Amino acid sequence: MRLCLVSPFSFSAANTGGLHVNILGDKFSKSAQMLKKPQNLAICGMLLALRIVIGCFANVTLSFIPQAKLGFSFLPIAIAGILFGPVAASAIGALGDVICFFIVPPGAYFPGWTINGLLVGMLYGLFLFETKRFLPSLIICEVVIGVFIEIILGTLWLYIQFSSAYFVTAGFRGIKTLIAIPIEVFLIIIFNKTILSRLNKTIIRR
Repeated sequence: MRLCLVSPFSFSAANTGGLHVNILGDKFSKSAQMLKKPQNLAICGMLLALRIVIGCFANVTLSFIPQAKLGFSFLPIAIAGILFGPVAASAIGALGDVICFFIVPPGAYFPGWTINGLLVGMLYGLFLFETKRFLPSLIICEVVIGVFIEIILGTLWLYIQFSSAYFVTAGFRGIKTLIAIPIEVFLIIIFNKTILSRLNKTIIRR
């Protein structure tokens, strides 16, 4: 006969899975509720405008990585994710990409980049909205975005668009991601400690 010891703090896989689903659903629900307030919508509108301006006119091409650019359009998307959650941040990420395309068209429209914008916003919202462990959540979020969105999906879109060599392009984008992640983490922390703490007081949550 075996004696099994079960910790009172342990959860079964089914329980933890259900807990995670509930947390994610709650974040989407709260995020959608916040967008019903005109004051919150006005702030989101300003963040969208900022995303468009930065996305269209504030990109830096790295001379040693011609296939990749460093940009700062992540900032308003991350701010939206922190303040308003995944629904608002996803909308700003996707709409910002579409509007930027019409203002400064780089060529034929490709929906993959809009999907990236939507996913980036969703991830910022899910990881950073109402989190109690901001720094670990931010670092994990940036790594997930860097690996799955920037390297895997971004390289796939370039392969579909231009038939570029997948693994060569992925290598270049990986270098760019390694450079970008610490910069993005630093900037988001600075904004969170200075501007967002004040802006948070003007947001209507209920």
